[in-house]
Amino acid sequence: MEERKVKYPFKTILEKYISEILVIFIGISISFFFDEWRENRKDDETVKKHLTVLRTNLVQDTLKLTVMINHGHKLVNSINKLTYFKFDSEIKDSISFHIDNAASYLVFKPNQMAYEEIKQTAHTNLIKNDSLKTSFLSYYTSTIPYCTEWCKIDETHTMTQLIPEMSIYFPVVIDSLNIISSKEKIKALKVKKLRNLLLANTIYKKETINTFVFTKKATINLLKRVDDELRK
Repeated sequence: MEERKVKYPFKTILEKYISEILVIFIGISISFFFDEWRENRKDDETVKKHLTVLRTNLVQDTLKLTVMINHGHKLVNSINKLTYFKFDSEIKDSISFHIDNAASYLVFKPNQMAYEEIKQTAHTNLIKNDSLKTSFLSYYTSTIPYCTEWCKIDETHTMTQLIPEMSIYFPVVIDSLNIISSKEKIKALKVKKLRNLLLANTIYKKETINTFVFTKKATINLLKRVDDELRK
């Protein structure tokens, strides 16, 4: 009986300690769970804000690319007019317009506000959708640089090769103090070197337009992925 009396209090105390430890453990676990839940919810809200801004950027880029694709075709058309005319009368009245277009280059400046913010805040890892994350990084680290690189190629050739050569024969920008007749301009366009530079410039512009088309498809694809993620 005495042994039982000794063991019983010890068992009771042990059970009490174990129950207290379990209560503390469960309490800490619940606390950790809610902290993690709040943190995840905060991260989800942060990502949603980033994606909302990203969506706006992509919509703007799509519109810009559409405009630049159409504009690029107009520039190429003008260069073709200057290089493939058979009779002087075909371009006599519109030659200044086509020369202005030929002396222009294609530009695309994407809105990278969301990308820069995500990069600077190191929030890329908060994007849980791996497919979306891969498309997002590929778009801004590969597709966009490739597109802007071709814009730079077109700009460089236009500014350093084509315009200087055209300026030898006539002012590229209309100069009221140096009026060159359409007849003289047409004669200059028949010079082999100038004509070859115009044809080369067409190639650069066509390739730049192709990159615009490719980039626009990538932009729309990423936009769809962002929309799908925002709808979740």
